Amino acid sequence: MAEDERTDPELYASVYQALPIQAKRRARRLGWIFSVAAVALLPWIVYLAISLPRRDLDTHYRAAWVGFDCLLVFAIVRTAYMAFRVDLRVQIPAAATATLLIVDAWFDIATSDGRAAILQALLLAVFFEIPAAVFSIYVSRQVSHQVLLLAGHGGSPTGAPESEPGTDPRGGPQRPTG
Repeated sequence: MAEDERTDPELYASVYQALPIQAKRRARRLGWIFSVAAVALLPWIVYLAISLPRRDLDTHYRAAWVGFDCLLVFAIVRTAYMAFRVDLRVQIPAAATATLLIVDAWFDIATSDGRAAILQALLLAVFFEIPAAVFSIYVSRQVSHQVLLLAGHGGSPTGAPESEPGTDPRGGPQRPTG
């Protein structure tokens, strides 16, 4: 069977075998970190479902926030699941998790009513949501870099593949200058 004709399970099994043991351990730790985050959000969702006010302007205010946080939990759980599997596609749900966390922080602040609520939203954003989003982006970037390394492209410090001598870094032959 040709290299590019392998099925996904075969491809991921070969990639898994190629990973050093410390990379596998790191991936499993990431799985635990994201699992704990998902479980920690569950009581928060219940609290929101009970405590958020019903607003006259938006009859589904409470449902919107609870639904959004459930979507966030799904993204975190998916990231944890793929990290446990040491699946290189973990970068996709990690990026989605980061995006949802940043959006959550923004709307928590923007929809806060009163000084105490704004302060609470700012504290949650600064100490939890934004650092978790940065961590998720870091995970996504590290996995992307690892994919490049495993694909045999090496990698520059910026994470972009290094170009071959005589080629333009954007691809194709180098254009003569002068």
